Amino acid sequence: MLTENEKILMTVIGGILLVFFLVIVFIISIARYQKMITKDLLEKQFLKERYEHEMLQVKLETQEDTFQFIGKELHDNIGQLLSTSRLLLGLTERNLEQPPETLLNANITIGQAINELRSLSKAIDPEWLRQFNFYDNLQAEMARMNSGVDLIRAEFICNTNLGLVPDQQIVLFRIVQEAIQNAVKHATPEYINILINMREQNLVVNISDNGQGFDMNRHGSGMGIRNMKHRTAMLGGSITWESVLGSGTTVSIIIPVINNTVCV
Repeated sequence: MLTENEKILMTVIGGILLVFFLVIVFIISIARYQKMITKDLLEKQFLKERYEHEMLQVKLETQEDTFQFIGKELHDNIGQLLSTSRLLLGLTERNLEQPPETLLNANITIGQAINELRSLSKAIDPEWLRQFNFYDNLQAEMARMNSGVDLIRAEFICNTNLGLVPDQQIVLFRIVQEAIQNAVKHATPEYINILINMREQNLVVNISDNGQGFDMNRHGSGMGIRNMKHRTAMLGGSITWESVLGSGTTVSIIIPVINNTVCV
């Protein structure tokens, strides 16, 4: 028979084992509960992200439909009204022996407005954006500058193929367009040259002018320059400015590319 001490020892050991067993059961229960909570949170997060994705898709589709409607209205209605007004002005000019200068200027201004309106209607047309061609649009920009009254000679040379899809070409076009606008507004140059080459696996775009230049330390934090930096970063590239006061500015854009799409 077990002695009294042995009975007490067995009881203590049994109690310890029972407590140990209960602790293990408690820990397992807590772990299962935490796992259930984590799973529930993940499911809720997944449902939330799915809902937000679907809502974003709906918003994008609505925005695309809205842009398409606005573009159509601009082209079909407002564009037609402007074209009719220009036609009436032209008829008035032909009926006058000496048309006043204001009438001639009004006709030219409406013609420019029609061209700008057509460009705007294209810019918000989703189908046009999907087929965007950097080369064609930059050529049109150069032609517009060379036919203007600012006496700025613009030249564009592309010696390589672009390795960018239409969305990327739009971003690059906006960067180059911003550089051109900055030069025209602030540098008063006589010429603007744009040269595009391929250096290894990098697309290199240089925009040069012979304007008055600027101090990058003083004027390098403007919104236009910030936008150019941000858009270049979107393409995974880099952008630098070399400017000498009185001697012009060169903007250099370097963008890594993989695929080759025809530029010329």
